Amino acid sequence: MESVGSLVGSPWIYAVVALSVLLDVFLPVLPSGVLVITAATAAAASTATYVPDMLVLTLCAATASVLGDLVAYRLAWRGGARLDRALARSRRLRGAQERLGAALA
Repeated sequence: MESVGSLVGSPWIYAVVALSVLLDVFLPVLPSGVLVITAATAAAASTATYVPDMLVLTLCAATASVLGDLVAYRLAWRGGARLDRALARSRRLRGAQERLGAALA
């Protein structure tokens, strides 16, 4: 827990938050929301030696979120046909895609 506290108390928190939120689009198991809330709480409470600016922290998280969504959209748009062909070749992946489609419907 001390390492998290020292990370929140350093200027690197902006890069870590941005990277975490950006990668959260592709790996939703990353705790980016928790990291953003922890950094914002530390900024509001002024518990760290280096206090991150709340506005910059919010802009980093929002920009990374939008960029992650745009990158995911572009990857799906450009690679959609190749992904469909790869899924069609595998019976297991095709079944998983059908189950996912049924669950979403």
